Amino acid sequence: MAVFAKEWRVEFRTRYALSSLGLFAFTTLVVVSVSLGPIGVSLSQGTAVLPVLLWIILLFSAAAGLPRAFVHEEETQTATALRLAATPSALFCGKLLYGLTLTLALEVLITPLYVAMTSLTVKSPGLLAGVLAAGGFGLAAGSTLVAAIIAQARAKGTLFAVLAFPVLLPLLLIAVELTRTAVAGDPADVALLQLLLYDATVTVAGFMLFPVVWNP
Repeated sequence: MAVFAKEWRVEFRTRYALSSLGLFAFTTLVVVSVSLGPIGVSLSQGTAVLPVLLWIILLFSAAAGLPRAFVHEEETQTATALRLAATPSALFCGKLLYGLTLTLALEVLITPLYVAMTSLTVKSPGLLAGVLAAGGFGLAAGSTLVAAIIAQARAKGTLFAVLAFPVLLPLLLIAVELTRTAVAGDPADVALLQLLLYDATVTVAGFMLFPVVWNP
């Protein structure tokens, strides 16, 4: 909790992640809504295309701000003090909780605007909320682990994109499928279980790999 509180104090002081996420999400949201709004896409096409674009907006918006979770420690040269002050598991939990709250805030802000601006009809809003919550957790967990790996590298932005792609691609595919299911009002079947299993796998992998990554 101390690490989580520290992250938000630093964020409110600099507002780097909030500005990056907000500006990127707003820009892409306006472009998508103007290009593929209620006039630019048919009903059948909207059911197939709009869920994909929603998760692309969420994915790249999160990628614009979440990699800063550990880069800030290296740039301000406070990583050594943080290693001495907190255990790796506590540090990973604090960073993950920070990334999760940031991601959920992004989803709460973007999703209603996206649905309204594209006139997307969601027949199962409860399923959509569950998919966003589970998908946001997996997005935060995977991004936190990759951010720790690239923290000491030089080309951080490029390296994050390269490493995050294989980690987050399964999440994106499952989340898009479930979002289409929520829009159509179909039952979730095993896809929701697969998404929860992905979240559990990435979280366990994070707890196992983070001590090695953080204390090389």
